[in-house]
Amino acid sequence: MSGRQKQRTKGNVKPSSSARTAELMARESGGAMGFIGFGTMSGDLGYVPQTQDDDSQLDGDFRMVLRKLTKKDVVTKLKALQEFGTLCKEKDRDTVTATLPHWSRLYGRLTIDHDKRVREATQQTFQLLVEQVKRNLAPHLRSLMGPWLLAQCDTYPAAKTNARAAFECAFPLHKQADAIGFCSVQVIQYLQGNLFKETPATLSDANTTTPEEQEEKYLRVISSSMLALGELVAMVTEKYLAKVSEQLADILGDGKLWKMGKHQSPMVRAAFFSLLGSICKYMPSVAETHFARISPALLGNLDESESAVVSSLWEAVLILVSQLPDCWSHVSPRKAVLPKLWSFLRNGGHGYAATIFPSLLPFLSKIPADVIGDGVAFYGEFFGHLKTGLCKDSVSKTPLELEAVVKAYMECLRYVISRNLSMEENCTKIQNMLIEDHILVLLESSIVEYNSHLSTTSLYSQTTTLISYLQKQTITDQSEASQAANNILRLLWDNITKLCLTEIDIHAEAASEFIDRIVLLLCNLVSPERAEQLLNSQKKVSGVKFDLEENASGIRKDQMDDQFERSKVESQERTEVIAGAAIGVAYVADISDDLVELACRVTNSAMMAAKAISSLPHIEFLSKIVAIFPITSVFDEVLNVNSCLQSDVASAESSDQKSAISHDNVHAAAMECFQQVFSPWVLNLDGDGGSDTCMKQETGFVVDMLHVVLHCVENVHKAAILDEICCNTRSPLVLHKLVTKIQAQPDRVFLSTWLKSAKFGEKVVGLADSLCHMMADSQSAIRKQSWDLISLGLSTDANGEPKMNAVYAEKVLLKFTEALQSSKVKGHHEEQTHNAVSFICDVASHFFSGVEGCMVIKSTEKLLFALFQIGCSDTSTLSEALREKINSAWKTGVSVLVKQTGGLMTEDGVLHTVASWIKMTLLSSTHTLHRCHHLAQAVHTLCVTVLSSLPQCEDDGSSLHTIEELLSIMMPTSEEWESNDKQLSQQWQVSVLLNSALTYASLPPTPKSDIKQDDMPTSVILSAFIASLLEARDDEQQLPWQYDFMESAILEMVHALEWCKGMLGLQSQTKVNTHLPPPVSHMPAYCQQVALSLETTLGSVLKTLNAGEWNALISQAISKSFASGGLWALSLGNILAHYECSTSASTQDKCNIYDMIGGPDRLTDMSETCLHTLESVIPYLATDSVLEVLQINIAVLITTDTSMISNISGGLGLLAIITKCCQHPQWDRITQYDLIISCVEQLVTWRDEWEQGFLFNCDLFEANVELIPVNTAIIRFLQQAIKKIPSSLASHHWDFVLCSLVSWIQSCTENIKDLTSSIPVAALCCAVCDLLTLASNLLGNPSVNISNVPSNLATEWNEFFSEAAFTVLLPVLVELLDTIDLSNLTITQYHLLQSLCEAVSHTPEEHLLDNKLPAKLHAGSWLPDNLQTLTNTLCPMLAKPLRCVQLAAYQMLTKVMSSITKHDEEHLQDSSKDEEEVILTPPPGLKDILDSSEVLMASLLGDVPVGECVVMEPGSEAYHDTLMYMLGWRLYLAIFKAASAEIRASYAVHMRNTKCVEHLLENLFCLMPQVPISSRESSNKSTTKSTKSNQVTMFTEEPQLKIKDCFPSSVEIQHQACAVYLSSLEELPAMVRQWWNSQDKRIAPLVEKFTGKYVSPVLCTRELQGVQCQPTAFDNMTVKARPMTWEVIATYAVEELSMDLVIQLATNHPLGVITVDSGQKVGVSQSQWRNWMLQLTTFLTHQNGSILDGLKLWKRNVDKRFEGVDDCMICFSVIHGSNYSLPKLTCKTCKKKFHSACLYKWFSTSNQSSCPLCRSPF
Repeated sequence: MSGRQKQRTKGNVKPSSSARTAELMARESGGAMGFIGFGTMSGDLGYVPQTQDDDSQLDGDFRMVLRKLTKKDVVTKLKALQEFGTLCKEKDRDTVTATLPHWSRLYGRLTIDHDKRVREATQQTFQLLVEQVKRNLAPHLRSLMGPWLLAQCDTYPAAKTNARAAFECAFPLHKQADAIGFCSVQVIQYLQGNLFKETPATLSDANTTTPEEQEEKYLRVISSSMLALGELVAMVTEKYLAKVSEQLADILGDGKLWKMGKHQSPMVRAAFFSLLGSICKYMPSVAETHFARISPALLGNLDESESAVVSSLWEAVLILVSQLPDCWSHVSPRKAVLPKLWSFLRNGGHGYAATIFPSLLPFLSKIPADVIGDGVAFYGEFFGHLKTGLCKDSVSKTPLELEAVVKAYMECLRYVISRNLSMEENCTKIQNMLIEDHILVLLESSIVEYNSHLSTTSLYSQTTTLISYLQKQTITDQSEASQAANNILRLLWDNITKLCLTEIDIHAEAASEFIDRIVLLLCNLVSPERAEQLLNSQKKVSGVKFDLEENASGIRKDQMDDQFERSKVESQERTEVIAGAAIGVAYVADISDDLVELACRVTNSAMMAAKAISSLPHIEFLSKIVAIFPITSVFDEVLNVNSCLQSDVASAESSDQKSAISHDNVHAAAMECFQQVFSPWVLNLDGDGGSDTCMKQETGFVVDMLHVVLHCVENVHKAAILDEICCNTRSPLVLHKLVTKIQAQPDRVFLSTWLKSAKFGEKVVGLADSLCHMMADSQSAIRKQSWDLISLGLSTDANGEPKMNAVYAEKVLLKFTEALQSSKVKGHHEEQTHNAVSFICDVASHFFSGVEGCMVIKSTEKLLFALFQIGCSDTSTLSEALREKINSAWKTGVSVLVKQTGGLMTEDGVLHTVASWIKMTLLSSTHTLHRCHHLAQAVHTLCVTVLSSLPQCEDDGSSLHTIEELLSIMMPTSEEWESNDKQLSQQWQVSVLLNSALTYASLPPTPKSDIKQDDMPTSVILSAFIASLLEARDDEQQLPWQYDFMESAILEMVHALEWCKGMLGLQSQTKVNTHLPPPVSHMPAYCQQVALSLETTLGSVLKTLNAGEWNALISQAISKSFASGGLWALSLGNILAHYECSTSASTQDKCNIYDMIGGPDRLTDMSETCLHTLESVIPYLATDSVLEVLQINIAVLITTDTSMISNISGGLGLLAIITKCCQHPQWDRITQYDLIISCVEQLVTWRDEWEQGFLFNCDLFEANVELIPVNTAIIRFLQQAIKKIPSSLASHHWDFVLCSLVSWIQSCTENIKDLTSSIPVAALCCAVCDLLTLASNLLGNPSVNISNVPSNLATEWNEFFSEAAFTVLLPVLVELLDTIDLSNLTITQYHLLQSLCEAVSHTPEEHLLDNKLPAKLHAGSWLPDNLQTLTNTLCPMLAKPLRCVQLAAYQMLTKVMSSITKHDEEHLQDSSKDEEEVILTPPPGLKDILDSSEVLMASLLGDVPVGECVVMEPGSEAYHDTLMYMLGWRLYLAIFKAASAEIRASYAVHMRNTKCVEHLLENLFCLMPQVPISSRESSNKSTTKSTKSNQVTMFTEEPQLKIKDCFPSSVEIQHQACAVYLSSLEELPAMVRQWWNSQDKRIAPLVEKFTGKYVSPVLCTRELQGVQCQPTAFDNMTVKARPMTWEVIATYAVEELSMDLVIQLATNHPLGVITVDSGQKVGVSQSQWRNWMLQLTTFLTHQNGSILDGLKLWKRNVDKRFEGVDDCMICFSVIHGSNYSLPKLTCKTCKKKFHSACLYKWFSTSNQSSCPLCRSPF
């Protein structure tokens, strides 16, 4: 890098230019040529020298890396170090060794580099180098050791650690000292130079570092140098000691070194003190010669307050005073040392007490006697300042600091007392001072001060240690010391007792503040170890607590778990440590009489307060005293006080006398204490109810004392105590707490026996019964104490058995089972019921998992079955957490049951009961789909649980056999399936007849709406249940979903699916969408949901079948179809459709469907079921089989007599089969068209012989009903004939078809209002409309070219047949829409409207204009009457809430939009004589649609931000309103597109005035998707990767306008919105651009990005294609397009004038401005050229049209200029830029002409009415 401020280019991994040059030269010279490179470091040259010896050894790669290491850039050095390390690993040892001379010169600089990353990487690289060279490092060791040792003392830990690792890698531990000693002279010289010679300027380069960086580096180097010197002193051996001492004396003699002790940098001072400490410790002889400087430097700085310094200072001070006692002689202690020590103590160690105060006692012990004097004054000052420091906030509020000060305080006190343990007067003064002024003051402060934290420190344990020491001194032989110790002890005990009694006797409320501290003190006096446990537990209790999650019953989940997992001790509110009476007996045996006396006196006071004033704190205190001192004296004191209180003669004086009651042993005392005190106390509390919080706490304290009593009495009395408590207490609280406490102790054998007793069992059963009855009582509260005790009884012991007797456990479970069964009855209090259910689940779950052999108890299975029933209930009142808990409980029970029984199924077992209950529930109840899914999920979970709990055996299938047996019980039998299928509604036949999916000979009666909206038929319920069960299957769990087990279920699911499709009005092969296709009113709500579920499940299940299973399934379906037909025939078709898509159909084992149905034999005897089967099977037969069927049936048809035409075995059935054959997917392979021709000939023959049978020109409701099906079949056949073989039909065949079509249309229109009342008639009308649609597509569409048809066929169609058909049907549609209620649409009406709308949409324009509709005119309209009537009739149809009607109206209106434009243009020409601007509005009908739909869109999208896509739900009211809005605008834009430029200007005025375009664009950007990929593109993504150029979007293809068999979708609205936006940009670019320019900074970029990415490429391509494919040529102008550059070149030439214009389209065209650049120009002045350029830009920018339109306008303007027409003198253009008018308004004075729009703008902006030129009044 050439400059410091330059940034390294990101990603530039190439070396710098100089490095690349060196590499190039080395490569070209073959590595023999050396290269000299200079560094920028000061001092020694940082380059690789050019010497023959070095260069011949140095590797070229190493040379390049070493050269990089001299660079200034940190990144370069880091990469070079990384490369150097890599080379050390890759190269051989000799090659690496050759780098050592160069490395040793660079290492010293890199070690002290300013960047810590470089220093770290240097040491890592050095370690790799050392590992490679090993012993070869020795010749260079002396030059490396100084920087190396310095690096081991680096202030950056990572660099320090890596340097140390490299040193240990180079030298074993026993050789490290010798290595340093060998280099000691050079090392000391190096370090001495760093200390005394180097400066910030010499260590750094001023050109590359700042002054701050220089100073920082200097301080780091000198501090590391002093630390390295200290390290050298510590490691030097005797061999080199003399030499090092001489050099060290020189260093100590330099005055510059001693200034380091007062340096401003803490880092330097710390290193200095560390160096002095090392010298004093390892070289005392050298230190003695410099006492005069060392002693003041260390002892005179005891008030140091820097954290980095104090540790090093005090370590050096302790070394000094310990090893060199004479150091005190070189300082003045009273003036130089003690004042600074007192300051240090007063300030609590300046916040470093935890580090420094452990050194106080050693320091105090080394202070000379002459400094201490008599001790009274010295120790008074010492401990006084220590006490002051203890009171500092920084100490008292920091636990670690406080502990350190207290510990040092007490240790020093004990040391001083031990030194002055004598009866001398001076010693006595010291003793009394320390006890009274310090120890007792601290104890009192720790107890009575509210904010004191002294009790949490080791103060009490240190006091106990002092007392223990003094007690040991009392038994020594030294009578003086013993007497002094006795005096101190008496002083301590008296004051401690007085302190405790004084604080206990105060008011009860205040007692709670200090009671725990007194307990802690007493516990310390007994056993410091247990006191430490107590202190730790108190800290845990006092910490921050978070409420644990509670279950519905209010019981914490962790408590429930603890109770059942070996009955662990529950979380207690008080400390459990002090309650260990069994341990207490052991440690109270050796306590002193003074402590016993103290215990008795505090017990007396606490008992008096507890019984007299019922003080809760005193009761708690008493319970803890009893726990701490479980001794005879304490129990006697309790009895004595109780006796006195009962006799009412207690007094303060008598309490000090000896107790009247006395016992010889603790057992008797404890038992009498229970009988006389604690038992009555408990009964008294139980009588009060125990509901109060204080009462509960008091009960807990009394239970604590009972617990102590139990451990003190003999075993024979323990059961009696528990019996008495169990029988005499009503509340379970006392018993539960007591048992829980006993369980926490190791000695609890007696408890296990007692829990099995009858008394405890009856107690638990009674509690369970009372709790279960609480569910019905909404006023009763569930008591937690009862739950706790029941849970304890049902929990397990170490052997996995219930703690209570099994007989009573079964009774408890029966109570719970009855409670669960009653919870399903409505009327109970919901919250109380849920609480009980929640608790029972917890109890049952842990009982199942915890009790071995629990399933042997019969009531356990009943409880499990009740839990499963609750889990399967579809009750919405159960919370998700409670439902999950119920499921978890019964799953645990099932798992335990299966593991214990091995999965054996018995009739009276719970698994058999569960399966039978599931089946009975499905068959006897009505369910929703959600309920079926819920049941299936429960069954699946049950199966998975059973399977996972069974032993896994690889050989036998016993585990799956159990599941199969379980599921087989649930599955209905074949008789039950058949019975339920017969109960299905027959409404499905409606859609079958209308779609001609099946053919019926005798028409079934019109099905009534006999189905309920919410009640699912049983057959559908069963199918939905099985589908949900199969859908929930998991591949990882090998459940028995084999085909042989599920065959009947699969068939029934397909049957139910076809029924649902029929009810929905869908064809059999149509997929079920997520939205209702036909908007019919009577449709059951569940049909679509069930159909979706069945379709999804069947799709995944059928994919898994193999060839054999497919063969069996198809055979069964064929059998059912031949037996029943109808739905089973449709089911067969569904199965065959899935089979065709399966992999099995492509194998060699593909089923031969033709043989499976019986081959030709089945065609001989035709029945209705046989016909239905053939109709379903034919589409899936092979072509040769289809041809055979076709030949047989046509042969029979030709010979059929007219009397058999309407029979199923005659013409009707034969035509149905032939029609199905013609619809075969592979019909193109069948070339025998003569068969179909013969069939048509036969129909002609029938018509000639029996015309009355064809229902021509008749009333269908009066005709023979048996003829309607055969006529429908004939029409469906003729559709296939003209569709498949139009070229093979002769002229008379076409005449027959078209004449029949017109005649049938006449018959259908005879009775319009009744068309939908008869389903067969409606089916016939649908077929006629479909035939008309097909004929119109073939004959009326010029784009369809059919060869070999009669030449006059198209003429006859257009002149006769078309008019006869369409002029009749349009009024029929209008009349039907007036009579049908679209909000209550039936399937029949929906199908009829679809077919009719599709047929009418093909009406030609001339027939639309020459319509026979009732007149609907609008006053003031200039449109002709027929056109007004048409638009006023069809436009309201756009508002109909039915998609097919909306699209049909749109398609018909689209055809007449050009006619409207022509009439508007004529009107504009007639109005152009007036001077005023003409405004053209849409036709009245269309205007009403646009206005009303805009209001609706404002209400729908008014709150939606622009750019956020709103998805319209298909079929909803919003969907149809939006579709109306889109279609209306497409019609309006079609009018605009067909208009000329002048007409467009008039339309645009209306748009600007109403701001409708602005509203349109805002709505469009709320409807268009953010990524407008078309559905075709998204479906092809998996197979083809679309590039940007060929990507299919909603802008590259038109939206689908198919009317029939196309369902509404949200994508359709989005596609329509994209089409409208594209048309808007094409036809209204100026208005869209103006709107975009007015948007804010959020919307404008969004619109630009969307348009530029998706729309602009499409528009530009169309614009350029329009230029290239222009149909007409221009005079004087040629236009060319450049598609690659989006440019249009226009060349205008008139005589000698010639000019080229280059029009460049913007990337966001048309939002961006079109740029016009000048090309070649000849014969045109510059001013005129600029004028024309401006005009063209204006036309292209402000005109609403294409570029070609803009060029035409501009050419007209220029042409008129050349023709002599004057320019407007305001805009200087002949043609106006927006309304394209000529200058017409003339000034009477100057005779200049102006555009009316320009003149109006001039008047309004100038506020004048004068001529712009001559200023004359206008």
